[in-house]
Amino acid sequence: MKTRKELFLAIMEKVNEDPEFRESLLADAKTAIGREFDVDIPEGLNIVVHENDPETVHLPLPARPQVLDEGRLSQVSGGGGWCTCF
Repeated sequence: MKTRKELFLAIMEKVNEDPEFRESLLADAKTAIGREFDVDIPEGLNIVVHENDPETVHLPLPARPQVLDEGRLSQVSGGGGWCTCF
């Protein structure tokens, strides 16, 4: 199984080699990737494909950090919860 990075690099290579794959990726990315690379893409995962052009700049931002409430934060920092260590 490929990592996300390996899959991304394989997609970029395929896009540069195959105009039909590029069009199918723009039309329905999940189906195109699943079919071409024989991967199951989880139901809740969204894939958005942007095609660059001379008048458009796409600026991808990293995912927002997960915000923890006070209760969960105390558990993560060692203030509670169960842990069995051997």
